Amino acid sequence: MAKYLTILFLIFFIGCEINSEQLIQSESINFENIKFNTVSKNLNFSNSQIGNDVDYTKKLITNWFNKNIKTDGLEGDLNVNVNSIDIKKIREENFYRFEIKLNIEFTERNKILNKIKTYKVNSLEYGDIKGSFSISDIENLNQNTILKCLKNINKKIMNL
Repeated sequence: MAKYLTILFLIFFIGCEINSEQLIQSESINFENIKFNTVSKNLNFSNSQIGNDVDYTKKLITNWFNKNIKTDGLEGDLNVNVNSIDIKKIREENFYRFEIKLNIEFTERNKILNKIKTYKVNSLEYGDIKGSFSISDIENLNQNTILKCLKNINKKIMNL
């Protein structure tokens, strides 16, 4: 009898797993390279909240900075300061909202020409889920919203 119950529960759990469907799929975004007329580059974080999503955002920004921010000059320094990473989450019954606001400042310094260029870029993105959703849907929404925010920063810098 115990064998039959075990087999029945196993079939039931497999059936539930097969029928579950994720509402939000994980996205992958390719960033375009941005060139600055400098020799060196430096990344700093300040005034950030604390949490897993902020740590994930910092990791994405660091990877983006290392892979897509290029130096192409003979003199000068590029300082990229992430002034703020603000994340808000609202969770109610059958509703979830994730909002991220990034404030990044790019400063090019050329000591020989005694020139300083500063670009302040802000981005605000949010995502909503309504109805029935899983924890993985929430995680995918959070990651996709963070990626879209960073993509928006990348696009704004490309257009300057």
